[in-house]
Amino acid sequence: MWANYPSTLPFFERLWKQCRHGFWWLTQCLRYRRRPPVVQVWPDMPSRRAALYKITRSLGWELTNRKRSDAVLGIKFEDATHKDTAAIPAALHAAAWWNLHCNDISKGTLEKAHQAAFGYGMRIDPTTHHGPLVVKSDENAQHDGVLIQGPIVPDQVQENVVYQREIDNRDENDEFFDYRVVYVRKDFPVVYKKYKAATRRFTNETVRVELLADSPFSAAEEKCIHRLAQGMNVDYAEFDALRDRTTNQLYVVDVNPTPWGPPAQLALASQGEAIARMASSFQSSLQA
Repeated sequence: MWANYPSTLPFFERLWKQCRHGFWWLTQCLRYRRRPPVVQVWPDMPSRRAALYKITRSLGWELTNRKRSDAVLGIKFEDATHKDTAAIPAALHAAAWWNLHCNDISKGTLEKAHQAAFGYGMRIDPTTHHGPLVVKSDENAQHDGVLIQGPIVPDQVQENVVYQREIDNRDENDEFFDYRVVYVRKDFPVVYKKYKAATRRFTNETVRVELLADSPFSAAEEKCIHRLAQGMNVDYAEFDALRDRTTNQLYVVDVNPTPWGPPAQLALASQGEAIARMASSFQSSLQA
């Protein structure tokens, strides 16, 4: 058995995944006459759509959530906002563990880390704020933001949501866009620019996606993002960031330590380049 898959998956699907994993592993052994380096994840096994899966395949490294005594890296991989699994079992060994203490990626926790890292945040009091404001779930990756008018009466304030300032993230052509930033231990190997329709600006739906050749952030902003990553206890993650065109301030609105990608709407050649950049960053970070 090369990996643990959820028992909720049908038996033959689990068997097929094991066979596919085993065939790849054997091919790598025969090709390079050695066992491939191992990246150990826990507790979840990333799907083939996960960026981590594509990165390790690009490097020729095995990815598994089973015990490996010779793992070059361990990554805590749990797709949940509040992660119940707080510690790595002693039986799992790796040279180093990433995202080990990342146990809460809720909007409330992100707000506190953002205030500490940038010196400003997004949260506002909906009962005193006059004008438009955004209400969204406190849970991560819901993309359910709704624009409302403030102030609202205290009885209308909901639980398990956050109230944030509206960020005018339009460019010079009045198109709404987000930055999706890949972060690998102080490095920013990939930044996507994701354009959205005005009516779908708070969703994950995009009109088109570009892979940027250079960082759109200043050196000071990159330091702030790194401080934010430290505050959120992530070594590897993707950040969704918006730039307010009125103030030019940068706001990180989402942190995802289990990213999928590259985005499907990105050109195939650019997808390959993005994976190569991420793989190079992974390799460099382990050699540093």
